[in-house]
Amino acid sequence: MKPLSYDIEEAKKLFDKKQVMDLRGLGNRLIREAAFKNDYAKAELGVICYALHKMESKSHFISNPNWHKIKEAILTSLLEAQNAAQNENAKELLQALKTTIKHINRVDNELGNYAQNIYEKAKVKQASLAYSYGLSIAQASSLTGADTKEVQNYIGFTTMPDEEPEIKTIAQRIKELKELVGAVQ
Repeated sequence: MKPLSYDIEEAKKLFDKKQVMDLRGLGNRLIREAAFKNDYAKAELGVICYALHKMESKSHFISNPNWHKIKEAILTSLLEAQNAAQNENAKELLQALKTTIKHINRVDNELGNYAQNIYEKAKVKQASLAYSYGLSIAQASSLTGADTKEVQNYIGFTTMPDEEPEIKTIAQRIKELKELVGAVQ
């Protein structure tokens, strides 16, 4: 597992360069790691990455004349989070992440079409992903801050319970376990 400061730097780079699919992939990796270690900060960053992916992929956000200023504010708050993570200042880290969330919610309220609520939807989506990694619905909801009933509804409406399990070789499973456990030691 990468340190949180590395993950925040990666999120900043991907968001700045409009690499929306990579941003989504980073968010998914962060949720997987957060589920494994019950790491609230990684989960919060995973939800933020997913929300930024959604915003950056919507033309009504990025074509708005105020988008550049809003994007700069988000990048600044992510830089503050990165600095706090590097200095191992948990209080400042959480405050910077919450500031990033406030920026996301503000832009969603100001520029969103209809009642978007991108951040709340991102929490539910990422909670369902944590659920798919083996957490209970309650644990996944708690980790991401999502409403448990919303997560249950989302999981019920998706095909997740009906999907065929991902087939991995034993070598792939051992490699993934070594990566996760090796980073813990």
